[in-house]
Amino acid sequence: LKAMKIADYVVFVSKWLESYFLNKYEIKQKTLSILNGIDQNIFYSARTQQSLNHIPFKDGKIRLVTHHFSDNYLKGFHIYNKLDEILPDYPNIEFTYIGNYNKKYKPKNIKIVGQCSGKELADTIRRHDIYITATQNEPGAMHYLEGMACGLPVLYCVGGGGAKEICSMAGEEYSNVKEFMEKVQKIKDNYQDYVKKMDYVYLSSHRCSNEYFTLINSI
Repeated sequence: LKAMKIADYVVFVSKWLESYFLNKYEIKQKTLSILNGIDQNIFYSARTQQSLNHIPFKDGKIRLVTHHFSDNYLKGFHIYNKLDEILPDYPNIEFTYIGNYNKKYKPKNIKIVGQCSGKELADTIRRHDIYITATQNEPGAMHYLEGMACGLPVLYCVGGGGAKEICSMAGEEYSNVKEFMEKVQKIKDNYQDYVKKMDYVYLSSHRCSNEYFTLINSI
C-alpha cells in the first residue's frame, strides 16, 4: 500500500485482484490489470509440432494433469484429495500431479511426478488431454496458463480468483467433484470445440510485455 501511494500507475496481474484492492482500499492512483504471459518457445501445443503429435484419449483413457511448485493446501488439495479417493471408480481416467503434493495427505491413486521445469515440464504436460486446477483465491497463477499454452482445455474451480478470466476461454468451471466429473465428460465429448477456442497470442509473453511497454510509453 505504501508503494501504491507513490506510484504513477498500479498494475495488477488480474482483474480479480484489481477489483479486490479497489473495493478494500482507497486507491487514488490509476490502475490496470495485465495478465501474465507464457514463453511459447517452451510451452506450445503439440498440434503445432508434427514430431510431437499427441492423440487425445488414446486407448480410451482420459489423461488429466496439473502442476504446482507450492504444496499449500489452497493450491487445490480440497479437490485433488477427493479425486484420489474416487479414481478407482473411474478406470478410464488417469490423473498426474507434477510437483510438490501437500504433506498432510498421501495419494494412493494419483500418479505423482517430481518437481520439474522448462522443457521437461512442458513435454510432460503435452502427454495429457485435459489440464485441471483447483487453486483457490489465486491472483494470477502461471500453472494453468502453461497448461493452456501446451494446448490443453482446462477445468478450473469456483473460487479460483483470477483463473476464471483466462480459463473460461477454453475450459469449464466446476464447484465440486461430482460436477468435475460431469465437466470432464463434457470436454471429452466436445474436445475440438475447446481446442479451437485457444487464443495462443493472448497467452503469450509477447502480448504481456507489449502491454507493459505500451503502458510505460503512455506515462
